Amino acid sequence: MCAYFKEASPWTIDVPSSVNGLLGSCVVIPCSYNYPDPQGKAKSFTGIWMTTEGDRVIYHSAESKIVKQYQSRTKLLGDASKNCSLMIENLQQNDRGPFYFRIEIEGYNRASYRNNKVSISVMDEPNPTDFFVQEEVKEGENVSASCSVFHSCPTYPPDFHWSHSGEHHLQTQKRQNGQWKATSTLTFHSNRTDHNRPLQCRVTYHGGKHQETSKTLKVKYAPVNVKVEYQSDVNEGETVHLKCSSDANPVSSYEWHSETGALLNKGQTYTMLNVSRHSVEAVYCTAVNEEGRVRSSTVKLNVLYAPDIRTSSKCSSDWGVLKCECIVESRPPSMVHFVLGDRLQNSSVETNGSVTTGTLQTDFGSFKFVHCLANNTLGNANLTLSLLVNATGVGVVNKRKENYEDVHSNDICSNDHVYGNVRTKRRVPLKTNV
Repeated sequence: MCAYFKEASPWTIDVPSSVNGLLGSCVVIPCSYNYPDPQGKAKSFTGIWMTTEGDRVIYHSAESKIVKQYQSRTKLLGDASKNCSLMIENLQQNDRGPFYFRIEIEGYNRASYRNNKVSISVMDEPNPTDFFVQEEVKEGENVSASCSVFHSCPTYPPDFHWSHSGEHHLQTQKRQNGQWKATSTLTFHSNRTDHNRPLQCRVTYHGGKHQETSKTLKVKYAPVNVKVEYQSDVNEGETVHLKCSSDANPVSSYEWHSETGALLNKGQTYTMLNVSRHSVEAVYCTAVNEEGRVRSSTVKLNVLYAPDIRTSSKCSSDWGVLKCECIVESRPPSMVHFVLGDRLQNSSVETNGSVTTGTLQTDFGSFKFVHCLANNTLGNANLTLSLLVNATGVGVVNKRKENYEDVHSNDICSNDHVYGNVRTKRRVPLKTNV
């Protein structure tokens, strides 16, 4: 017959010789102890922490037995029958110890672990933050960043704040000598707006101290906001420089194409020489980098030029009633007037795009000429229509252009471009009847 006896556990304790703590925060001294089996004699457990110098009590379940310096700042964690872990709040410089643990088991025994003393290293500033992120990514890729710190207060772990939104995950690991490692992981989709933008991790410790660390992201993305920068209004005959711009990483190279897609030039600028209303074409630019190619919208210059009276302008006279139509092409649109004899005539004007048509209908009388005058901010033009009445009374029109110099008159409305004395064979002051 065999009998088995369980060996009695000795009075032992597991506690580090020193722990690190952050000034103003909290620190936990991890501690567990063992003792021989009380065989049912134990009624209650009273855990006590004391200083090795002077045996001053820094923790007791009876608050009145604690020295004033530690009252309301110390707490025993867990089940006192096995766990002797001590938390000290609002850690001060003179909380360095050393300290030891004493257990009193009512109805059984008591023990002091003087030889297992603990000291606290009080740090003025937190441990450095371990920050990791892949700094170069392509737009749309997942970015994973981690921020890790060591601390000694598992009851109140550090709080992490990221400067970027995303999915957060917190992991805590117990390390040696009362140290804990807290790691916050952030995951998000990269965007071009993240390029050259600092990604910041801010860690706030219990008690209020904090530290920040950051890294700048480099995001590669295809060109966006591709546009042609140019002066839309240009005088005929001038030279125009167009510039293509975009937002891209890496920076873009540029191509210029006609509206039909033909390649016109390579480079950020495109020069158009001696611009003409007849030959100007619509163009667009394309921005290119290793991430893609994107084209701008099509642009076309608005070529400005002085009035040009079309030779299709005409007059007709039927039984003394004169009807004239003066067709002018120009940009900006022209003002069109008719002069019959020495008088400026009332007429109607209609503008369609670059074409302005003036219409005159009046009594012919004995006049032999009708003058069509046109002007805009870039110049003026005129066309003289000669009227010869045949035997049937129907007017026959001859056309000729004349040069008018010193064109001015105070009789025309102030908003009009000024016309005046028309030089034919004699100088006759214009009289307005409007």
